[in-house]
Amino acid sequence: MVQRIYLIGFMGAGKSTVGRELSVQLKWPLFDTDAEIEKSENLSVAEIFARFGESRFRELEREHLARLSRIPKGVIALGGGAFVDPENRKIIEATGVAVWLDASLSSIRERVRPDGSRPLLSAGEQLERLYDTRLSFYKLAPVHILTDNRLPDAIAREIIGKVAMS
Repeated sequence: MVQRIYLIGFMGAGKSTVGRELSVQLKWPLFDTDAEIEKSENLSVAEIFARFGESRFRELEREHLARLSRIPKGVIALGGGAFVDPENRKIIEATGVAVWLDASLSSIRERVRPDGSRPLLSAGEQLERLYDTRLSFYKLAPVHILTDNRLPDAIAREIIGKVAMS
């Protein structure tokens, strides 16, 4: 039986929003790795990037993922770059199922604004390059869910239908 569902995908794909709905439908706790990191460090993700760099953030991300991979049951929404790391993928594959929330680049552009809250996003070109770079990693997930023009409750129901819950 699946004990952990890891939601992966690009920024703006709906990991946090769908995670909340999935958590309600499954009656499982929701954990958002970015929020967990911010709480433990008492800094925003943007501040961690600015003060300590991306490598330190990725270190923290791995530590929190390892901790969360030991919870009895849960929905875990990962940061957009977490699944790129091979060590993270090993943890995820060993302890649950990765579900890729697949949002088109045009949907991402509508949902994500370069407002300074996302440290790896500063311009439209950068968004496209980052999306293209991460796409091949997201495709490694065993479950793919299209999210464009869909409501979170419908997406959550589809995830439950595709992930063996018995």
